[in-house]
Amino acid sequence: MKKKLQASYHDLTLLIVEDDSDNRETLLSLAELDFAKVYEAKDGCEGLEVFLRYRPDVVVTDIEMPCMSGLEMLEKIREHDQKVLVLFTSAHTDQERLLKAIDLSVDAYVLKPVVYQEILDKITAKIAPYMKDEKRLEVLSSREYEVFIDMVKGVKPSDIAFKYELKAKTVGTYRRRILEKLQLQSNSDLIKFAIKHQLI
Repeated sequence: MKKKLQASYHDLTLLIVEDDSDNRETLLSLAELDFAKVYEAKDGCEGLEVFLRYRPDVVVTDIEMPCMSGLEMLEKIREHDQKVLVLFTSAHTDQERLLKAIDLSVDAYVLKPVVYQEILDKITAKIAPYMKDEKRLEVLSSREYEVFIDMVKGVKPSDIAFKYELKAKTVGTYRRRILEKLQLQSNSDLIKFAIKHQLI
């Protein structure tokens, strides 16, 4: 896969290509808190230019844009870089576009309206297998980390829910996200991971 990506997303540079200025500014303001450096472009032509100039680690791009579509831009990007992580955003689920995106080795597809956390989750899922263990821990949010520690200490889900004023179902969602982000399969894997790193 992307062997170039060996750190958490906090160490990565990101390019956002989006023709809707409001959507672009919203993503930019959020991403600047998480990524080492964030670049922006208003269409595919500018996006390609910015990519070739700065060579970011990750590209998040709309598909339908003026001057050059996201698909056309990705096709040109792949002529220069086969490893960069690319996520498409689109309001449509057009099968032809999806198949074309797959042919061009797009890494993930996020439907609009875009939820920023979903972008982070997609990136994390792609880079986690290449992270060192201590870096994998960094991708957990502070609340996810707290829930993780409670889980490996044997605290019951109902007690975790009460402690953080969560619904029981939400605790299950936290468990699933923690397993995904740490690239683990079960509670026993979580406990082994915690013991290995002297967290319990």
